[in-house]
Amino acid sequence: MRRFRFISAFIGLAILIGQFVPISSVYAQTPAGDVVMVLSFENTSNRPEYNWVGESFADSLTELLSKPGLLVVSGDERALAYQRVGLPETMIPSRATSIKLAREAKATMIVLGTYTVTPPQAPEQKTAKGKTEKDKSSAEAYVQVTTRVIKVNEGRTLGEVLDGSWATRQFDFGGALTTLQNIQGRLAYQILYQRDRALPYSQNQLVQEATKIPPQAFEAYVKAVQIDERDEKRINYLKNALRLYADANGGGVYSQAAFELGRFYLADGKWKDATEYFTKLQKKEPHYAEAAFYAGLAYSKLGDWGRALASLVPLATDLPLIGVYNNAGAVAVYAAREQKKDKDQERQRLLAQGITFLQRAAESSPDDSMVRFNYAYALFLSNRFTEAADQLRPVITSDPRDGQAYFIFAKALEKIGKTEGAEAADNQARRYLQAYAKWQDEWQKSQTTSKLTLRMRDVLNLDDITDLARKNSAAADAATATQDLLGKARELYQAGRDDEALPELHRVVMIEPTNAEAYLMSGRINLRRGDQEAAIAALKTAIFWDPKLIDAHILLGKIFLERGDRGEATKFATSAIGLDPNNQEAIALKRQVTMGSN
Repeated sequence: MRRFRFISAFIGLAILIGQFVPISSVYAQTPAGDVVMVLSFENTSNRPEYNWVGESFADSLTELLSKPGLLVVSGDERALAYQRVGLPETMIPSRATSIKLAREAKATMIVLGTYTVTPPQAPEQKTAKGKTEKDKSSAEAYVQVTTRVIKVNEGRTLGEVLDGSWATRQFDFGGALTTLQNIQGRLAYQILYQRDRALPYSQNQLVQEATKIPPQAFEAYVKAVQIDERDEKRINYLKNALRLYADANGGGVYSQAAFELGRFYLADGKWKDATEYFTKLQKKEPHYAEAAFYAGLAYSKLGDWGRALASLVPLATDLPLIGVYNNAGAVAVYAAREQKKDKDQERQRLLAQGITFLQRAAESSPDDSMVRFNYAYALFLSNRFTEAADQLRPVITSDPRDGQAYFIFAKALEKIGKTEGAEAADNQARRYLQAYAKWQDEWQKSQTTSKLTLRMRDVLNLDDITDLARKNSAAADAATATQDLLGKARELYQAGRDDEALPELHRVVMIEPTNAEAYLMSGRINLRRGDQEAAIAALKTAIFWDPKLIDAHILLGKIFLERGDRGEATKFATSAIGLDPNNQEAIALKRQVTMGSN
């Protein structure tokens, strides 16, 4: 019924506006929803010692182009796309293959480029003895770059219509290799500007952003990420990048290098070293969420449940993914189990926290056996044995050889008096749980299960992170577009330009159908135009989506009072007073209604 009322009101408002406006027109002036993928630039100078330059463009532009309204495929996502297509990352793909890679990464735009590097040409000079030799101190390599942006769905290069025909846009930059980051900043600006002429960033701002990393530190980092992940040389380059950055920035941290070092040590099982580097990242920096997740994982490997929770619990709000919920819940359960008997209140608090996280994960992914197992164990520790058994049944069904699940299942059934089922499960536990004797001995002595290991996610799913980022970006873009359109509609309404204001309001509800302010303003406009029926429909819809919108209650009360419908007028006057007893308009309306009834 609620949905029917909303649709009726929405259609009514659309009819009052005069015609439907295509949703695409909402973004006609400012492109939104694009996803850009930057591929490594091709070295055409036949000098492999400069291959790192090509990756530096991919790395730098990926960060610089990440602006509101434009999502960028991360380096990890790009690597994943290469794997899925079956290509080595070192391969420079053709245009057709580039489009295939972009589609695999769900990108709508690709940035492709080529470059040549001319080695230093040292000028000759006379020595004190009259000899001629090269002055190597003043020599610099020179880089020349050519870049194109391909629109994936259209299969053509970004450009514009000139004299009635399509003119492609190619970006050419050149300069000393030491000015590489400056070139990347200018290139990023031109790409963004070509896409959106109303770009709220200046070229200087993009250049400053591009050059915030000292050149030598940047070069060391780029060279590091091109080396195999298990190669010790990678560590040396990354540590060098950190040192060079810190020297130039008063001890500051090169966050990207720290993140890569953390990943290296995590893969190597050096948990303490991993946490040292992961915790260097600040909240607003790229990869912070992943670093917090992996720091929590590494702390859990060390048995440091307090620090693990400190990393994972806040992250569950910022990154509401099943893997985060699962690990946060599992760590809370571990922490609860470690509590001594004299701290039962803290134990119960931690168990409740773990159950909350694991329940969210189980509801989001009911077929995930890992999550269900952890959730069941948390319920078991909370003496909720029937619920624990219910969660364990599908776990055992998915893996009939899961000895740990059978053991807990048997004990849960035993606790609720299902002796026959408990014995059958216990027999299966004896069969598949190698450490059954030790587990059973502990259970008989203390009714505890300290040897059971909860199941942690070791890797965050990149697709999940990407989907969430795109969803959040789309929501942010929609919110920005809504506020811009509402602001324009307010200006038009205040200027008395109602015919222009209504289409803007319709665009708002096309983006955000529940926006009460748009319906309120539409009600005001239709009331000013003398169309009470349209005004009533719009104002009631405004109240439907925001019952506390007092202005809509007051306006409806006034309309019904004018129409002589005192029952409805009284209803809305009363609701307005209930929302704000001190609102002068509400008080005046109530007085008018009361006087009329006398």
